[in-house]
Amino acid sequence: MASLRKRNGLWQAQVRSVHAGATSKSFHRKSDAEKWAIQQEALMQTGQWARNKPSDNTIKEMMERYLAEAPPTKRGIAIRKTYLSVKIAVFVKEEFEPMSRRFLTIFAIFGSFVMVTNHQAMASCSGDQPFFASISSSFTPKGFLSKKPKPEDIQKAEKQAVLAAWNKYVSSCMSAGRMQEYLSQEATILANLNNYIVSKEASHKIDEGNKIIKAKALVTVSKTKIDSVFAQASVNSGGDGAAIIWLFGAKQAYFTAEGDVTTYDPNVEKQSESRNLQSSEIVSAQDDNTNVEATLTESNSSSASSGQTTQRGTERTEVIRDYRVVSTAEFNRNMTGVLSLANYEAIDYVDVFNACGGTEPEIVEEELALTGQMTRETRKAVLAAARECEIGYVAIGTLDVNQPRKSNVEGYNVIVSISGEVLSLAKRLPKKVAAIGPIQAQAGGPEDNTAVRNTLAIAGEATASEIVSRLNAKGLN
Repeated sequence: MASLRKRNGLWQAQVRSVHAGATSKSFHRKSDAEKWAIQQEALMQTGQWARNKPSDNTIKEMMERYLAEAPPTKRGIAIRKTYLSVKIAVFVKEEFEPMSRRFLTIFAIFGSFVMVTNHQAMASCSGDQPFFASISSSFTPKGFLSKKPKPEDIQKAEKQAVLAAWNKYVSSCMSAGRMQEYLSQEATILANLNNYIVSKEASHKIDEGNKIIKAKALVTVSKTKIDSVFAQASVNSGGDGAAIIWLFGAKQAYFTAEGDVTTYDPNVEKQSESRNLQSSEIVSAQDDNTNVEATLTESNSSSASSGQTTQRGTERTEVIRDYRVVSTAEFNRNMTGVLSLANYEAIDYVDVFNACGGTEPEIVEEELALTGQMTRETRKAVLAAARECEIGYVAIGTLDVNQPRKSNVEGYNVIVSISGEVLSLAKRLPKKVAAIGPIQAQAGGPEDNTAVRNTLAIAGEATASEIVSRLNAKGLN
């Protein structure tokens, strides 16, 4: 028996038989799904249908089959927990079907794990990430009578595909500061690329007619190993590292009122004018016997119209948000960890305040959070205290946390935007040596407050990494 249903924008055909079993496949067009279902039914009825070999099954097909055959009591759980995996598997089937079943299974399980554990801190590129790329490369046949490419041409094409996947990681996961740092060490990193890749899988297809090799690669990059490369740059700078403090104020929107939209009809003004002019003239003539008299009449008229249309268009009122100051404890903890690893002497501002004066930390955070900057008096006191305590760098900025939003799967998602600057106190006047952001970090959690804390923790790591990269790129530390 065959059935059709639309799922995730695709038409899925399912064919079941008591004797042969069940199979399913998805298509972009309904007609293709119907045609395939009819073919499969005919094969099952004539006894010619056979299951695919295990090595031929894609992750997507295995998941669809499970959803079709699993008992209803388990199916709902499976749909929720494998939502991201199905999405990833759809992509993999379309783009990378020749890969080994084992590797794709690991890839899909990775996606499922991220979705099921979204109560933990998550953000784009926050852990080991898989990246896919494909390339086309021309070749010269290896012999006069052969249309096949040389083995070295195939290896070269697959290597290019791996490099393309790596470049996707670089463009997707490196901030502006990290990119500067990477470019200064690019040749060394690329020469030892395999050291920073957890796993890779490459495949190819040969188009003999057009003499083209189509290669594809899926690589998983180790974030830990990459971070260690740039951390080593700070260690190699020598000395005990520069002392640095940071002051960031965090505000979170807890009430949002959307703006109103008013559309006005056009104002139309019209004017018209008309004039009439009529004149007559009496003409007479006579001869010796007859007297003739005639009247000639001439009439002229004119009209004119004018006007204007004024289009007022649409007026929009601003979105209204109410904010509150939130704790930066998680942010500060990760800032300390990353800066210390990069060989900076990370010092809490509260310790500077206790030893050298300044302005109360709570006041500084509130001013930054609610106004985006410190008052002149606060800034003067903070910088004077930092100089007194021999601080080399001061990072100042804001954290703008949005309202937690319900996730499509479970829990809540939160986004934070980070902006700021780094000042050097090496001279009499503070000098801006680096700009921070805007950087966005995103995380989730089972509860809204947990999601906020997780997001601020990731924001701390991202901000500290950006500071390190910016300063390292300038040769500072």
